[in-house]
Amino acid sequence: MGSQKSVIPIFMSMEHISLHPFRQDDAHRVTELINSPGVQQYLTLPTPYLLCHAQDFINRCITQHLPHFCIWVDGEPAGCIGLGNSPGGDPSEQMVGYWLGADYHGRGIATRALLQFLPLLPALAPHCRRFVAFTHVDNVASRRVLEKGGFTCAGMITEYQGKQLPFGDAFLYTLSLSEVIDRTFTLKLWQKSDTTTLYNLISPEQITSNLLIPTPYQLHHAQAFIQDCTSNPSCRYAICAGGRIVGGLGAEYTPDEAGGQNIKIGYWLGTDYRGQGYATAAVKLLLQLIPVLMPEHNTIYARVLKHNTPSAGVLQKCGFTCTGEVEYDTGAATPAKVYHFEYGSANV
Repeated sequence: MGSQKSVIPIFMSMEHISLHPFRQDDAHRVTELINSPGVQQYLTLPTPYLLCHAQDFINRCITQHLPHFCIWVDGEPAGCIGLGNSPGGDPSEQMVGYWLGADYHGRGIATRALLQFLPLLPALAPHCRRFVAFTHVDNVASRRVLEKGGFTCAGMITEYQGKQLPFGDAFLYTLSLSEVIDRTFTLKLWQKSDTTTLYNLISPEQITSNLLIPTPYQLHHAQAFIQDCTSNPSCRYAICAGGRIVGGLGAEYTPDEAGGQNIKIGYWLGTDYRGQGYATAAVKLLLQLIPVLMPEHNTIYARVLKHNTPSAGVLQKCGFTCTGEVEYDTGAATPAKVYHFEYGSANV
């Protein structure tokens, strides 16, 4: 099918549809949605679905940092999308699943939610070989959602990898990790094969002048950075647009004065990729990932050199507020003056 080979738009208008971590007070709404007409028909959930079931599910999402997101429509919970273990038990596979309340069926919401979810997959499951999804043979609408998301139908099955499916006969759909990276705007882990690309993108002085990295930036610096990324897994990613690396982004824990942890983020783009909205899109992806990948924190912040007006604009578009000016020790004789931005902070 043509939809299986096409590239998902890098910046797709999602109107009033967004993905958010579940909150404890979503339990009543989740219970109501799952018990709405026709929702449980294709789900393997307790019937009737009680408030205690929703509370248990949300508690596990929060305490175990599960990669499940609440689908919001016009600021209100409308459904769920997430990753789970493959029914066959293959550790190189993850299963994509989703559902919507009855009032949200037939409006293209599931497709848009899936298209928002796909760019998160390389960071949520970086060592996954492929993603699978199963739809009941009668669930034509869900098949269309998967096909619009780029999944390929592998046929109808009654069991998977020697195990009986809990939902009976189903169609199996697959999407490889490489297909996700090639077809979306996403964040992926740095790999050794990216070394030359990293060096070519970041070495120009107009890039290094805004970053606290060696100048001139040489190939051995890129090699050392990627070796550190692969040896010490962390939230440091290559920003990819349709399979092409356009920059880098990362997040790290820093201690606060009270003994807790804050998160500092940073990002950069190659000179040819500036002014196209890539940095804003990448930071927004990272902010969606942080509740799952780095949940234990107090404040998310970033610091920007005073002359770097475009970067300050990126942060403001992503919900950060400048809380003042601070000195930053760069190793030079005089500390640099930088603006301190905090996510969700009010002006001071």
